[in-house]
Amino acid sequence: MMSGTLALASAIAEMDRSELRALVLARLTQAPASVQDPIGLATELLRAESIQRAIARLDSDDLLALASPASAASRLPSLRNLGLVGLADGGAVALPEVVAAITEGLGRAGRDLDSLRTRRGPLPGRSVARDPGTWYDTALTAVGQCAECLRAALAQPVRLNRSGAIAVAGARIVAEATGIDPERVPEAFSALGAAGLTVKIPDQQLLVPSATAHEWLNAGRVERWVALAHGLLQRLHGPVMAALEETSARGAAGDPAFDLRLAVELLPSRFPLLPEEELTAAAALEAEAETLGLTVDGMLAEPARLLLEGREPEARAAAERDMPGLAPGVYVQPDLSVIVPGPLAPADEAALAALTSPEHIGIASTLRVTEGAVADAFERGISLDEARATFERLSLTGIPQPLEYLLGNLAERVGSIVVSEHHGEAGRTRIAVSRPALAQTLLVDRALQHLQLHLVPELDDAIYTRLRADHVLAALADARYHASAALSPALSAATAGGSESGSGSGSGSGTGSGAVATGSIDPAVSDTAPVAADTIPLTSLSGAREPRRRTAAQLEALEQLADRVHTAARSEPGTGDFTRRIELAIRERRPILVTAEAAGQTREFTLLPLSVTAGRLRASDQAAGVERTLPIGMITAVEAV
Repeated sequence: MMSGTLALASAIAEMDRSELRALVLARLTQAPASVQDPIGLATELLRAESIQRAIARLDSDDLLALASPASAASRLPSLRNLGLVGLADGGAVALPEVVAAITEGLGRAGRDLDSLRTRRGPLPGRSVARDPGTWYDTALTAVGQCAECLRAALAQPVRLNRSGAIAVAGARIVAEATGIDPERVPEAFSALGAAGLTVKIPDQQLLVPSATAHEWLNAGRVERWVALAHGLLQRLHGPVMAALEETSARGAAGDPAFDLRLAVELLPSRFPLLPEEELTAAAALEAEAETLGLTVDGMLAEPARLLLEGREPEARAAAERDMPGLAPGVYVQPDLSVIVPGPLAPADEAALAALTSPEHIGIASTLRVTEGAVADAFERGISLDEARATFERLSLTGIPQPLEYLLGNLAERVGSIVVSEHHGEAGRTRIAVSRPALAQTLLVDRALQHLQLHLVPELDDAIYTRLRADHVLAALADARYHASAALSPALSAATAGGSESGSGSGSGSGTGSGAVATGSIDPAVSDTAPVAADTIPLTSLSGAREPRRRTAAQLEALEQLADRVHTAARSEPGTGDFTRRIELAIRERRPILVTAEAAGQTREFTLLPLSVTAGRLRASDQAAGVERTLPIGMITAVEAV
């Protein structure tokens, strides 16, 4: 196969500095420091893996244009800027390496170039089972579930696995705390992450809320949904966006609606070289849009379409119009369940979440007042009067007697047992008990016998044990005693993540949605915490994968590469095309036929070029057994042998 290096180098040499910078940023080069001139850059760009990356997200029309540039003039500028089209005799030419890569890729997909020439007609109609106007039902459910997951992450960071995904154990803990299906937990955190509300800390394998998490939780239902919708819509670009726009432009019977489901189905035919992993990711993106209420049976809802078109005020107005108004209150039942018939004001939602555990989150939700949730609230400083006032204000059914009893009983018990570290012969842990009768109960409770609790009368009235404080807290929780940890640094760190052994006891482990952390997020953890400060995201042509990131040093190296190539292309003495032919022969270590003219005489030499320096060619004339030096200005032709 004939090389396209010279043709591509000629096209590169015609680019201005800004075009060269855009080219090297769009196309990854393996060794930027080694590229000195157009030939060197062309060689790098014609590597098989570089070509495959560049053509993977091109549509069928672009692929045809690369195979026959002369018949697709309108598409050539963008393809030229990607370094996929060459230049020869003043016109665009196909690059053999690029055509070969396209043919090979289509072959793997069971297609050929002729199959791309089929004209696209109107898209087929598709029946939609649900009215797109019902989008708000799933939207409010998603917003509520995301809010509960974010509260859970505020109470306890979520564990990630080595690949950076939510660990199974982490998803299970959040699911137990929020009443959400474990399979929905990663989806909710995906939406939160795309909206910039959570951030990953890779070196600790943790996911934590971002600096904007509290602001989002304090926002109304429309603002919350718009933030989540923006996060997803930002991933609709490249092939997915092109196919989505096509569903509107070529809709059946002139229907202007955007059909994301149909767009995903179009991808294999519209972008025949798109990797399988991106097709899978696009399908997952469509499913996420359905879950968040951006689409209904694949069709974009009106607020989502307005956001996509950049008409945010109108999108907010449409969402406000469609979404149900705020509920006047909640229904507290004697069985301590709380029925929330619709959205609440953010402050009311937060106040209720601090005293309950979620059981079902939807457009109408069910919460439950549990002993653990209320105990956690009291331990965080919420008083009995504040808790009672919250229920009196929000409950449309008043405070039933079982709730009144639970609040009063826990107010007496919470804070009556305080566990702290102890350094002395009496033991490693000290348990301070406010009531003597309760202390005697602890000493004789069989569930606590393994702690070997004992009194030391000569010291004080406290109880001591030789076990560690975190073990004691877990055992007390298992035995349904509400114990608090004294504020010592070591013990606070040990109990910050909650006790796994006590998480199922109902005693309140601090992992429920009501256990919203009152402390602020570490200022070192921000929306960009896991990414070095000097990294800049690259624009990806597909919404299926996270954009690659390059450091500032890598970007500087590419900038310098572009400058070197631009300078070399304009500082070549004599005829640039001749010089590039010679440089290519030097790289490939092959002889060339050189025609030179001087003093009216023309001579031909078969030479093995060695270098081009200071406007002169140094080459080996193997037939004559000598080394020749020719001024570039004397050369009138260079041809391959």
